[in-house]
Amino acid sequence: MDAKMIRENIRELISHGETSYENCERIILLKEALKCLEEEPKEADYAGNGRDDGEEGPLKKDQIVGWVGAIKNADGTHGGHWTMEQTEQARKQRSIDCDPVEFYAAMNMMYSDYCKVAEKVGASSVDFYAYMAKAFLEDKDARPHKLSRYYRFIAEK
Repeated sequence: MDAKMIRENIRELISHGETSYENCERIILLKEALKCLEEEPKEADYAGNGRDDGEEGPLKKDQIVGWVGAIKNADGTHGGHWTMEQTEQARKQRSIDCDPVEFYAAMNMMYSDYCKVAEKVGASSVDFYAYMAKAFLEDKDARPHKLSRYYRFIAEK
């Protein structure tokens, strides 16, 4: 049932003027269903990525640099843990084949979100964060441009 059908059902129930408990319950349930439908992200939102032109694709470099600069890390620090040059060196040393700017964002994002956990289990190393970033970017279960969607629906909010 789509939003239009739900609205029609609500109008029909209200227009009959019946105030029975059962009728009121139906209206409440329909209104709750409508609210859920209206709050649910549209399919077009999932294709989006924070770009200005509305087309699906990777984030722009200035968006990534701004995002990484504003990161609040789990260890209490702010901004990227590594510079773009440092993440590029890590990427090349490990022969990771991906967009260097996206790798910069993903590696800093991994540090930001998981540095305390990695430290707790003795996994806090450049290797750990580089391979976590690689795994994030190469996720076979994810739709294209996962980093863009992560930014738009999680980080940017």
